[in-house]
Amino acid sequence: MAQVRFFKVTTLPGSLQPDSFYFVENGSYAESYLTNSSGVARAVGNSAMINALISEALANWSGVASTVQIVADIAARDALIATLEANAMILVIDATADPTVDAGSALYAYDATAEETYKVAEYESMDVVLQWADLVGGPTSTPAQIDNSVSLAHSHSNKSTLDLLGADADGLLYNGQGVTTRWTNNNW
Repeated sequence: MAQVRFFKVTTLPGSLQPDSFYFVENGSYAESYLTNSSGVARAVGNSAMINALISEALANWSGVASTVQIVADIAARDALIATLEANAMILVIDATADPTVDAGSALYAYDATAEETYKVAEYESMDVVLQWADLVGGPTSTPAQIDNSVSLAHSHSNKSTLDLLGADADGLLYNGQGVTTRWTNNNW
């Protein structure tokens, strides 16, 4: 039987030791993982399990809620609830006015029969800043060079003539008239 090693970390490492228990404590949450003999982690009673339980509860919820209402904040949620006569799911974009939410948004289930609101899940907002230099395999041109190329591509010395060209189901048009196979008939 293998010995189990214990690790207390603030984030789950990218490479995990086999036969190990990882206790991840980061700010206001804690999660735990067990690895098998190959170092593959399995969540132990943490958010994966909680999310599965929430999904199961929502799937078995007998209430009538076919859509999710989206509101800006808790005040807007409360105003919406005052108008509801049936069960509803409500996504609050900024749920920080709810003392049980640290940051971000939250999903609530409203039970019209009991006139109760239940927090189902919360989602911490994730601000992503992407710099031009961070694009792997991206263009080597700068944004300014690309903008310049686009503006030049749309300004030709013969643009007014080119704008007269078009097409319809029968073929090429010039100034709204069909182009024949004989140049002398086109009256250019």
